[in-house]
Amino acid sequence: MVLFYVVPAQADFNLHVRLVATDPQPGNSLAVDQQLFLKVAYQSDIPLAFRYAAYLHGEKLEAGFYSGHPELQRAGTGEALGWIGFSNVTHIDEIRVEILNAERQKIAEFSKPFTFSWKAAAGVTGDRAKPNWVKKLERHQDWVRERISDPFEQREKSSAALLFYLNCISIPLYLLLQGYALWRFHGRWRDLATVPLVSLVPLVLASLVGFGMELSYWVVFIFRGTPFALVYLLAVWLARRHMLKIEREQAG
Repeated sequence: MVLFYVVPAQADFNLHVRLVATDPQPGNSLAVDQQLFLKVAYQSDIPLAFRYAAYLHGEKLEAGFYSGHPELQRAGTGEALGWIGFSNVTHIDEIRVEILNAERQKIAEFSKPFTFSWKAAAGVTGDRAKPNWVKKLERHQDWVRERISDPFEQREKSSAALLFYLNCISIPLYLLLQGYALWRFHGRWRDLATVPLVSLVPLVLASLVGFGMELSYWVVFIFRGTPFALVYLLAVWLARRHMLKIEREQAG
């Protein structure tokens, strides 16, 4: 395996990282949607996280690629579990491991030549037997997750929750304002107020016909845009109110 260590001149920490095991080994293959497990050993003065990528002929492969979330690891000496997979038939010749700090900023990277394939296999599911070291590292990661504070993850969760609630609140507000605009606006103002409705038509058609989504999915898909529609209608409403005020002042 490749040993990689970096001690930047401007940094006040030491870093040693190496890829010590994989399952399966290089030169083998898996069925599509099955995971290639990676074990990384590290020694560091700062908390770390790891992000994994697959390459072929120097090109990063992104189509169909998925990987484990870069979870924070404690400072000191330890081992981290990672995995990658593909949802389509793929061949790779290199794995790269990005080393991230607690803010998920890349501080180093190492690569390993790694010939491997994901193939179509009839009747094979994504689940497969895990080696003991994978099960052990999964239990260890659960233990670490419960005991280590990760401010970056907490901020990410808070931001995601805020966006979710704002999106939920925007839906009834948008519907109310859209109905009010169609009822009270006339002429060019009403035309402007119908723009969000016009944009919904291709979304509905794409959801029902093009993507073949179930009802619950395309409803969510459509109303993802309600915050933008709400902001647009508010702008139209304010512009109309301002123009009516100017017209009343000129008439008076």
